[in-house]
Amino acid sequence: MNGEQNIKTVLDEIEKNGKAVCYTKGFSMRPMLREGRDISVLYPLTREPEVGDVVLFIRPKRDNELVLHRVVKVTAPGKFIIRGDNTYLDEPVKRENIIAVLGGFFRKGKYTDCTASKGYRVYNFYQVRLYFLRKFFLHTMRIAGAKVKNNVFHLNNFHLDDIFKKK
Repeated sequence: MNGEQNIKTVLDEIEKNGKAVCYTKGFSMRPMLREGRDISVLYPLTREPEVGDVVLFIRPKRDNELVLHRVVKVTAPGKFIIRGDNTYLDEPVKRENIIAVLGGFFRKGKYTDCTASKGYRVYNFYQVRLYFLRKFFLHTMRIAGAKVKNNVFHLNNFHLDDIFKKK
C-alpha cells in the first residue's frame, strides 16, 4: 500500500471502531515497540498533543508515510518536535499532520495502557527528560569505539609491516 492508502485505512478504522489496531513496523520506537511483535492501539486525537504522547503522523515529504513517534517538545501552538525512542534526530511536525495518538499496546498478549501504567509513565519520563544523558552516552561510546578501532588498526598495520620487512 502507498501512503495515501495507509492513511485512509487508519482513518477508516478509527471512524468505524473508534480506534485502529495494528502491528508496528520499523525500529525507531524500540525498545518500547518491536517490529512484528507488538500491536499498537491508536485513538483519534481529541486534544492538543503533549510532551510524552506517542502520535501517529504523516510525513508528506516521503510519500505520505505514516510514522509513530514521541512528542518531545511543543515549540508553538500547533507545532511540535517529535523523535523516535531509538533515534537521535528531532523532526518538526505540524498539528494538521498528526492523525492519532497511541492509547496503549500489546506485548506478548499483555496490554499496557499509556495513561494508567506506572511502568509506562516511568519509561516515558526516561525517554523525554533524560534524552540528553542517552545522547551523551552514545556520543561518548562512539568516540571510545573509534579510538579502539584506530588503535587496533594501527597495531595490525604494525604487525603486518614487521612481517613484510622480514621477508
